[in-house]
Amino acid sequence: MGRMLVLLCDSPYHHESVDHVIELTRAAIGKGHTVDIYLMMDGVYNPLVTQSGEPFHMESISDQFKALLKLGTKVSGCRVCMELRGVDADSLPAGTDIGGIFDLSEMLAEADVVLSFTGAA
Repeated sequence: MGRMLVLLCDSPYHHESVDHVIELTRAAIGKGHTVDIYLMMDGVYNPLVTQSGEPFHMESISDQFKALLKLGTKVSGCRVCMELRGVDADSLPAGTDIGGIFDLSEMLAEADVVLSFTGAA
């Protein structure tokens, strides 16, 4: 099977692209593919454990990222993007990696396909 890399730059609850990334990841894993998600820019807000969908009777994006991690998805966040936005490792689910441009370059080299959700219209 193949390896898919997803670049996610959109913030949670702002655009439907985050939902698309989650569903595409689930579908790809269901077909036996390996999926890596690299969070950049406002994308680093997606797995924040402080989110709560409870008031709206929905599952939070953070909970959905936790489920993807349990399925074997590698989730990595850009260290610089996180530092600039005040996101620290303690606010992310266990198993989320914090990396940099060299990690991204390795992920790109290993990927068979790259999907980019960069927030550009």
